Amino acid sequence: MGSLPSDQTLDDVTVRIRKSYSNPNVRTITQVVLKDGPRAFRIATLLELINPTTHEFHHYSLKLDQIDRTKQGWFSKPEKSIRLDGKDPDEIEKLYRFLAASLRDQFKNETGELHLIRGEDYAKLEELMKALPNLANSDKLQLVKNILAQLNGTDSTTREFAAAFEGSSEQTLRHIAAASRLVQYKNALAELKRMVANPATSEGSFQRHLEENPWLFGSEYSELLSRRTWTRDDQLDYMLRRTVDNYLEIVEIKTAFTESLFVYDRDRDLYYPSAKLSPVIGQVMRYIEEVERNRDSILAKDEFDTLKIRARAIVGRDHSTSEQAALRNLNAHLHGIEVITFDQLVRIGERVMAIFETPEQASGVEQVDDFEDDIPF
Repeated sequence: MGSLPSDQTLDDVTVRIRKSYSNPNVRTITQVVLKDGPRAFRIATLLELINPTTHEFHHYSLKLDQIDRTKQGWFSKPEKSIRLDGKDPDEIEKLYRFLAASLRDQFKNETGELHLIRGEDYAKLEELMKALPNLANSDKLQLVKNILAQLNGTDSTTREFAAAFEGSSEQTLRHIAAASRLVQYKNALAELKRMVANPATSEGSFQRHLEENPWLFGSEYSELLSRRTWTRDDQLDYMLRRTVDNYLEIVEIKTAFTESLFVYDRDRDLYYPSAKLSPVIGQVMRYIEEVERNRDSILAKDEFDTLKIRARAIVGRDHSTSEQAALRNLNAHLHGIEVITFDQLVRIGERVMAIFETPEQASGVEQVDDFEDDIPF
């Protein structure tokens, strides 16, 4: 607004502020003096803005001006002024509700961050809260489902979710934890099935997915070790710790190719490993030899005992029952090595998932309390 001579009154100042708004979309201007000197003055100016086409009300705009009075005149202080917008979001209404609630001592004993909602939305929420005790459990869970759907894509943090559940009972928290894990496991298993069904899925893709979901290896393993280099020349896919005896086991991941793992010799009526399977067995045999050769060094430096280390290779797909029997026969004759197919890996995942889907659960009786003790990782 510039400056005014010192002999001007405060009314002259407010008139000067009103005249400074030349926007034709301003329908009304309302003012109030928040602080009346003697040297510092604060004036609130509320503008009612209209739609230039329909001339209907559009939104409010609030300006808080700092004006200083000295012997030289009246001077505005733009750096001490502030403007609040009444749209997207409505800052003015939020400030109004905050002040109204504060003056009613609603926050007398409260600390922390405040979130405000519109009056009509609060009325709906209040009615919902009154109805909650009378809702069936299925309806309450449907409500939770709808709320979670609204949270999709938000930038909420784990800390905020934890704070939301702090007041929940131990049983409720266990249900939430088990349900969350169930959804994660279902999605991971479905993705594994999709990957197995696609012959073009790379070895690296399988490795990444299984590294993110080590429970798919089964409950016979208790830990996936992050280290992959154990000898000078070899980098293993995985090293897992067995649940039963705490010893380590090598897991080698290949691809879910559709070619048969065995070749059938009609003359001798027997199956023998195909050209796709034989190199895998040879590679795993070398891994075992190298790790065993370096056992003392690994034990001394890393405190991991690789005594009589075993290995599992995951490769190919299931075919006929005869080939499945041939694979079982091969495993029976291999020493310290087991070959399984990706279809068998899927079945391992399905068995883990079955812990959630007991007959008691199918009939509506919840059985989730012991879940954390049954699933590794």
